[in-house]
Amino acid sequence: MFRPARLTPRSAVLVGAALLGVSGAALLGVGLGDGHPGAAHAAAVAVPTEAQPTTAPADRSDEPTPTPVARYTPSSAVHLVVPAVGMDLPLLGLTPEDGVINPPLLTAGYWIEPYGAPVPAPEDATNTLYIAAHSAGRGHDGFDPLLTRDHTGSALEAGDVVQVRTPQGTADYTVDHTQRYGKDELPGASEVWEAVPGRLVLITCFQRADGRHSTENLVVFAESS
Repeated sequence: MFRPARLTPRSAVLVGAALLGVSGAALLGVGLGDGHPGAAHAAAVAVPTEAQPTTAPADRSDEPTPTPVARYTPSSAVHLVVPAVGMDLPLLGLTPEDGVINPPLLTAGYWIEPYGAPVPAPEDATNTLYIAAHSAGRGHDGFDPLLTRDHTGSALEAGDVVQVRTPQGTADYTVDHTQRYGKDELPGASEVWEAVPGRLVLITCFQRADGRHSTENLVVFAESS
């Protein structure tokens, strides 16, 4: 589990996140810096300052992590649709607990509520929209369709369309590029955590064939169309 160090006003608004995958589980740790201009444009629910740790995290990748169970597919008026891979995933909001996000289901994607929220048109956005979901390596759970069948690469390419459908309208984004990050690299990847209104960032983990803890994340960068 990763918990970000306390951020300073000079820090990027979203620096401090990592995805860990353990037999289909994914954990995303996030932190919101005190006094940063981007904080004013975040969604209503913010990570409590007192919940943020004051020291850099230790590497606990060998610790067991509970695997969420996909007991049902939730109903949501907001969906993430990626025609190129045949994905239509319900989206729900998720608020970090103690600075850590752990999506409870394998059958949904989750936008990080302290930051950008789904909007009917990208020009309505005030921040980057971050959506995280599990991948279990079975091909149909969460963000599994975003990965190649062998779970070693991205199934998305530059130019692929990603849609966020809301009751008020559909925001279209175009994939710019995808990038692999080691789980310890992601927190400091400033290009990921820039607050860019109208941008969409998808994050999931690569599952390892030997069943051991995931050590890498897939990040998909998409820009408004």
